[in-house]
Amino acid sequence: MPASDWSDLCTSVIFWEALASRDQYGKPTYAAPVTFVGRRVYKIDRVPGGAANQGADRLSSSTIWILGTPAVGYEDHVYCQGDAAPFPPVLNFQMFPDENGPLFTKVMLGSAAQ
Repeated sequence: MPASDWSDLCTSVIFWEALASRDQYGKPTYAAPVTFVGRRVYKIDRVPGGAANQGADRLSSSTIWILGTPAVGYEDHVYCQGDAAPFPPVLNFQMFPDENGPLFTKVMLGSAAQ
Protein backbone atom coordinates (compact mmCIF):
# COMPACT_ATOMS: atom_id res chain seq x y z
CA MET A 1 0.00 0.00 0.00
CA PRO A 2 1.62 3.31 -1.02
CA ALA A 3 1.90 6.18 1.45
CA SER A 4 -0.39 8.27 -0.77
CA ASP A 5 -3.31 6.05 0.32
CA TRP A 6 -3.09 7.70 3.76
CA SER A 7 -2.97 11.31 2.51
CA ASP A 8 -6.63 12.07 3.21
CA LEU A 9 -6.06 11.23 6.92
CA CYS A 10 -2.82 13.21 7.20
CA THR A 11 -3.87 16.84 7.00
CA SER A 12 -1.24 18.49 9.22
CA VAL A 13 2.22 19.82 8.50
CA ILE A 14 4.72 18.15 10.83
CA PHE A 15 8.16 19.58 11.58
CA TRP A 16 11.15 17.50 12.62
CA GLU A 17 14.30 19.16 13.96
CA ALA A 18 17.12 16.72 14.66
CA LEU A 19 19.55 17.41 17.48
CA ALA A 20 22.68 18.66 15.71
CA SER A 21 25.09 19.29 18.57
CA ARG A 22 25.59 20.62 22.06
CA ASP A 23 27.83 23.49 23.08
CA GLN A 24 30.37 23.34 25.91
CA TYR A 25 27.58 24.02 28.44
CA GLY A 26 25.27 21.32 27.07
CA LYS A 27 22.87 23.68 25.30
CA PRO A 28 21.41 21.87 22.26
CA THR A 29 21.57 23.11 18.70
CA TYR A 30 19.04 21.74 16.22
CA ALA A 31 19.23 21.20 12.48
CA ALA A 32 16.94 23.10 10.14
CA PRO A 33 13.36 21.83 10.31
CA VAL A 34 12.27 19.24 7.77
CA THR A 35 8.55 19.11 6.93
CA PHE A 36 6.36 16.07 6.50
CA VAL A 37 2.67 15.41 6.10
CA GLY A 38 1.12 13.80 9.14
CA ARG A 39 -1.52 13.83 11.83
CA ARG A 40 -1.62 14.52 15.57
CA VAL A 41 -3.94 12.53 17.80
CA TYR A 42 -4.57 13.73 21.36
CA LYS A 43 -4.76 10.49 23.29
CA ILE A 44 -3.15 9.59 26.56
CA ASP A 45 -1.09 6.39 26.31
CA ARG A 46 1.27 4.64 28.69
CA VAL A 47 4.80 4.55 27.35
CA PRO A 48 6.85 1.69 28.85
CA GLY A 49 10.05 2.74 30.54
CA GLY A 50 13.36 2.25 28.85
CA ALA A 51 16.77 3.85 28.53
CA ALA A 52 15.37 7.23 27.46
CA ASN A 53 12.80 7.27 30.28
CA GLN A 54 15.17 6.13 33.03
CA GLY A 55 13.19 2.89 33.43
CA ALA A 56 9.96 4.57 34.57
CA ASP A 57 6.68 4.35 32.66
CA ARG A 58 5.42 7.72 31.40
CA LEU A 59 2.16 9.03 29.97
CA SER A 60 2.11 10.58 26.53
CA SER A 61 -0.23 13.49 25.89
CA SER A 62 -0.35 13.12 22.11
CA THR A 63 0.87 10.99 19.23
CA ILE A 64 2.09 12.32 15.89
CA TRP A 65 1.89 10.03 12.87
CA ILE A 66 4.38 11.08 10.18
CA LEU A 67 3.82 9.97 6.62
CA GLY A 68 7.54 9.38 6.11
CA THR A 69 10.50 7.81 7.85
CA PRO A 70 12.69 10.44 9.51
CA ALA A 71 15.37 9.09 11.84
CA VAL A 72 13.72 10.55 14.95
CA GLY A 73 15.72 10.52 18.17
CA TYR A 74 14.73 11.07 21.79
CA GLU A 75 16.30 14.55 21.90
CA ASP A 76 14.78 15.80 18.63
CA HIS A 77 11.90 18.21 18.26
CA VAL A 78 8.76 16.92 16.52
CA TYR A 79 5.81 19.31 16.36
CA CYS A 80 2.89 20.51 14.27
CA GLN A 81 2.60 23.77 12.39
CA GLY A 82 1.42 26.44 14.81
CA ASP A 83 2.95 24.87 17.93
CA ALA A 84 5.04 27.20 20.08
CA ALA A 85 8.18 26.39 22.03
CA PRO A 86 8.87 24.74 24.40
CA PHE A 87 8.12 21.63 22.39
CA PRO A 88 7.04 18.44 24.16
CA PRO A 89 9.69 15.76 24.66
CA VAL A 90 9.80 12.66 22.48
CA LEU A 91 8.94 9.72 24.75
CA ASN A 92 9.01 6.97 22.14
CA PHE A 93 9.02 6.45 18.39
CA GLN A 94 8.34 3.53 16.08
CA MET A 95 8.47 2.85 12.35
CA PHE A 96 5.93 0.59 10.74
CA PRO A 97 6.87 -1.28 7.56
CA ASP A 98 4.77 -2.99 4.96
CA GLU A 99 5.99 -5.49 2.36
CA ASN A 100 8.01 -2.71 0.64
CA GLY A 101 9.73 -1.30 3.74
CA PRO A 102 9.01 1.47 6.27
CA LEU A 103 5.93 3.54 5.48
CA PHE A 104 5.31 5.87 8.40
CA THR A 105 6.60 6.87 11.82
CA LYS A 106 4.72 7.08 15.13
CA VAL A 107 6.08 9.60 17.65
CA MET A 108 4.66 9.66 21.18
CA LEU A 109 5.08 13.00 22.91
CA GLY A 110 4.98 14.01 26.54
CA SER A 111 3.61 17.24 27.91
CA ALA A 112 5.42 20.47 26.99
CA ALA A 113 5.53 21.25 30.72
CA GLN A 114 7.54 18.08 31.57
